[in-house]
Amino acid sequence: MFFECGNAKVAICLHSRTLTTSRTRRVITANLFIDWDSASRVSTIKPQKNMPLALRLSCTRQAYTELQERIISKLAEIEPKSPIKILKTRIYHGWHSGTTPSPDKIVWDQLRTQLKAISRNKISYLPDIEFGNELICRGARSPIYDTLRADRSNPGVSSQKMVDTALVSDLLSFCRSESSSFRRNERPTTLAIVVGDDDDLLPGVFVAEAWGLPTYVFRVTRAHDNKHLSTDGIIHRI
Repeated sequence: MFFECGNAKVAICLHSRTLTTSRTRRVITANLFIDWDSASRVSTIKPQKNMPLALRLSCTRQAYTELQERIISKLAEIEPKSPIKILKTRIYHGWHSGTTPSPDKIVWDQLRTQLKAISRNKISYLPDIEFGNELICRGARSPIYDTLRADRSNPGVSSQKMVDTALVSDLLSFCRSESSSFRRNERPTTLAIVVGDDDDLLPGVFVAEAWGLPTYVFRVTRAHDNKHLSTDGIIHRI
């Protein structure tokens, strides 16, 4: 309904347009790719090698809860206009020594069944967890085992193998599967978020972005970025 008064008519038209924009705003779906070695540093309490399972579970739950809150807060800051639904969280870590599950894998097998959806600041964070050694491509050579190995140069110390490359491989697989819905001159409604401090993850992020997938890197403890790399708009700290 419009009044004859020109000013009133303009006001009502603007109001109507605002309502239409709000109602038709698209939901962005996001997928998380988390390097747990980096992400777990959000907590000051670290699981120890011989820590009882119940206590290790409590420490891991505390760290992941804090991580979820930081991710939600950062997304609300950098994507304030659109509602976002985080559909899946893929976590990358040294899950097996040989084919034997590591203590962290045993804990996460329990924790993933206890998680619940979170909704805050127009952001929905669903509880679906997938392990990064079970590659998205579901190829004949997946899952990947022996990603936690004894460090030969440091007796009694274990190191992770193939974790960063598994994350990058999955990020690009995800981008490839989503690319069929990309439209020229239109921002996709799909978003990827990589949580990790290592520069080894960046080339894959750059490729995903070049292929058309909006991608962010959330860093936890790393204070400075490499000044020789072009990372404006990609890297954020949580």
